[in-house]
Amino acid sequence: MGTQVTGRKRVTVLSGARPAECPERPRPWKSSDAAAAAKDFFAKPRRTAVRELMRELCSDDPFDHRCAAELARLVSRREPGVLAGCSDLLGEVAATFPMEEWQARGYVLVAAAIHAATHPQRMRLLPLVRARLEEERLAVRAMALEAFAFLAAQEPDLRDEALERLEAARHLEPAMRCRAKLMLPVVAGLAVQADAASPQKRRRRD
Repeated sequence: MGTQVTGRKRVTVLSGARPAECPERPRPWKSSDAAAAAKDFFAKPRRTAVRELMRELCSDDPFDHRCAAELARLVSRREPGVLAGCSDLLGEVAATFPMEEWQARGYVLVAAAIHAATHPQRMRLLPLVRARLEEERLAVRAMALEAFAFLAAQEPDLRDEALERLEAARHLEPAMRCRAKLMLPVVAGLAVQADAASPQKRRRRD
């Protein structure tokens, strides 16, 4: 039987049976399970797959949170926009998971950042990302750095800070170096494109 999480804001739970993505406890959740769950997600009708994923994120079971949060990050990275319309709910879930669910808190934060499609959504998520960047647990900071980079990819005012953070992370622990290697090309490439476009915009104004 799953352990119930108490002392946090309750998010509405969608009805229905527990999907097959998450293995039966006490079997641990492995990277191979996440890959198989992603394959299963994309094989289903999209609306069904998204509904099941969000139901697990909003359940009272920490094991379901862990599985669903990693799946959310994985499918979001593989197909940005796959959870379109869920950014605010993803951010709310990321904010309400307790400290001990650090893996779920980090994974779902990245998914929320990927799907923050508007400026207001990104600004609502930004304080939470900044707070996670200051946490003691290394893995949480690493995933927060990834989330910050995704926000900066769409917010020009954040790009210089993101580049500084990513450059600094190249000289830190392996988890931070991994995120820097993953996200630096994305943010740096957008910065170059923005710089190249600036003279064209000035010429058009002139």
